[in-house]
Amino acid sequence: MTTTDKRKRSLYFPDNILREMQSEAKRQERSLSWIVQYAWRIARSELMRLPSVGSSGLREHLEHGANQEDELEETLEHESRHGQGGFSDSRFP
Repeated sequence: MTTTDKRKRSLYFPDNILREMQSEAKRQERSLSWIVQYAWRIARSELMRLPSVGSSGLREHLEHGANQEDELEETLEHESRHGQGGFSDSRFP
């Protein structure tokens, strides 16, 4: 049986991002923790593709990153409007 580590952690977000997350949590009647965990699961594969700080491709990636971020946001908005992008992990109903 897998146990879940539920220790308290502190994360710091800019005020505007925190307000957006809190608003979304309220809209969905979910906890802020759930929203952050869901966002991590959505963004994880994209973040794993980023080069590490010491790698030579970081500058080029950052220069093109804005376009990728816009594309991701458009995709998520589209999936949200059309009822796609479900969250299949049983720990997150």
